[in-house]
Amino acid sequence: MDLSAFPYLQGNYAPVSEESDFGPDELRVEGVIPENLRGAFMRDGPNVAFQPNHYVYPLDGDGMIHAVYLKDGQATYKNRWVETSHLKTERKFNRTLYGSVGKLLDVPREVIEAGGEPNPVKNTANTNVLYHGGKLLAMWEGGFPHLLNNDLSTVGLYDYDGALKAGDALTAHPKICPDSGDLVSCTQRWDSANYYVQIFDKHARHKKTIPVQFDRKGIIHDLQITQNYVVIFYAPAFHDVTKAMRGEDPFSWEPEKGTKILAIPRDGSGNIITFETDAFFSWHFCNGFERDGQIVIDYVWINSMPFTQAQGTGVEKQPRRMYRMTLDKATKTVTNEQFSDVFCEFSRVDERLMGKQYRYGFAASSNRDWGDAHGYNCTGRYDFNTGETKLCDYGPEANAGEPVYVPNPDSEREEDGWVMCFVFNPGEGQYLSIVSAGDFDKGPVAKIYVPTRIPNGFHANWMQGLTL
Repeated sequence: MDLSAFPYLQGNYAPVSEESDFGPDELRVEGVIPENLRGAFMRDGPNVAFQPNHYVYPLDGDGMIHAVYLKDGQATYKNRWVETSHLKTERKFNRTLYGSVGKLLDVPREVIEAGGEPNPVKNTANTNVLYHGGKLLAMWEGGFPHLLNNDLSTVGLYDYDGALKAGDALTAHPKICPDSGDLVSCTQRWDSANYYVQIFDKHARHKKTIPVQFDRKGIIHDLQITQNYVVIFYAPAFHDVTKAMRGEDPFSWEPEKGTKILAIPRDGSGNIITFETDAFFSWHFCNGFERDGQIVIDYVWINSMPFTQAQGTGVEKQPRRMYRMTLDKATKTVTNEQFSDVFCEFSRVDERLMGKQYRYGFAASSNRDWGDAHGYNCTGRYDFNTGETKLCDYGPEANAGEPVYVPNPDSEREEDGWVMCFVFNPGEGQYLSIVSAGDFDKGPVAKIYVPTRIPNGFHANWMQGLTL
């Protein structure tokens, strides 16, 4: 492949071509892996298998899962492509057949006649990997999730026993309620502007659909739960699939419309509370909770929609900062304040406190300027009690992925857990970093070195108890 024309396929954004398996004897460990950690750290991400025809931002690569399994203080590594029907079809023809999210292409007739995947919208399964209700799922917000086995082999598309209908696109950003075990998710459709909250119980059975009507299809990437609400941001960022099919830029940013914040009752009763404020965009929430008639939302703020169809605009590198928003339900007022001046993304929290008052947020963070592409060389800890931001700095040339909080099974304290992420540092190599959540100054308590490179990717999770 010639990837020279694509900034987001350079350096550690470049794909890897091999699927690998490494056992404990092949993974060098610096430090000590906590003995009471039993489960798997997994991360999804884009990994192009064939020469791309359009790749502006890392949204279009074929999904690949990288996993480190921990048991009895030892580690095992695997990586596998998600075997989607689109990837299988391209392998059959040994070339790229489908376009990108920003530039769709007609599927060649020869492909359809040969029984290949006819849908021009490629389900990449590249955004998130989640374990819930005994189901391991690779997720992409434009279609159905893919069900995986514990060893990362692909079972196939998963429709929640028929709850998802043809055309439904399940979000890659659900939240799990720590009290009920419910998965709070949503579906959107390419042929509708509406948004549908979808709730699945702790056994992955569908419980409820809550429809939300919109006049225009917005780009709604994430959601946040509190005790009583599902909160979404409806920014003036829009996608037109018909324009994408014509090869035109399908994205539009209309800041004069402002951003709406919707608080949707989780039980499906009562009215949706709508707040309005100046235009901003956000990919990811950190956490949210309710107190004294207010809804508090912590999230990563971006000034405007950070992607486009054209290459080299630099719009994707605009500042991202941790913000705290307070929504007053009585007055319908919005207070929106910057919490930290550190460049950050992929914000996470101790999932046991999802939707509840908490102290620490964590995010991929940066203390350096980036050139052709943006990235993160630190893990940040954001202390919402003291206002302090601490950085675990992996080095000026490092690439650090989304940090995942892993609870200590022997403690309920946030400080006693660990924060994990994949790190690539030229000259040092690729490793899984394990940092004490309560002691960022110490740096990693363990580094698990992997003999193959792990490209920059998207979302990761800790799969408690999941082993090979």
